[in-house]
Amino acid sequence: MALFGLFGTKPKENVEMIPELTENVKGEGNEENPSSEEEQKDEKHLITITWGTGMPIDVIFNFIHKNFEEEGFQDALVDCDITYRDAKEKIIRNDLEMLFKRIILKYKSDIRVVNVKIENARKALALAAAADMEALRVTYEEHLTEIREMQSQLEANDPKMTTMIESYRRGFLKGIAANAVNFINNK
Repeated sequence: MALFGLFGTKPKENVEMIPELTENVKGEGNEENPSSEEEQKDEKHLITITWGTGMPIDVIFNFIHKNFEEEGFQDALVDCDITYRDAKEKIIRNDLEMLFKRIILKYKSDIRVVNVKIENARKALALAAAADMEALRVTYEEHLTEIREMQSQLEANDPKMTTMIESYRRGFLKGIAANAVNFINNK
């Protein structure tokens, strides 16, 4: 963390650390047990894998793939009423729609900032920087297009966009079943 603080940057939140797979090749002259120094060296050797884009669109993908099954299960234990389930599903859907709006606003703001930087770079004849900023703007515009496509899929109730609602519904049904089994067993 001190390294990141030194340069004034923060590490990406979507970074996963995975231990590197190593093979110990044992021959005639090798020891059966590696020394503790070698073990420490192998344990500290990690590979960093970054997933996603590291941009706001990742928040939408994370929300869509969030598993609401446990929440649905717990809600059904408290209130088995189907109207309660339907209301909660509407809340989840509305949360996604609001997330779309917030992230679209973020991208539009970022595009405006990038456009200003492009103009400033062109005025300063920093054409390489302007080209980099134009590439970033194209990426932002592609993400906006993807988000708008996702919005239309949600409006059409495309199963790709409603996995979080389906996981909530599955959990809710499991909770109702658990209530029924508990009722039968206690009778």
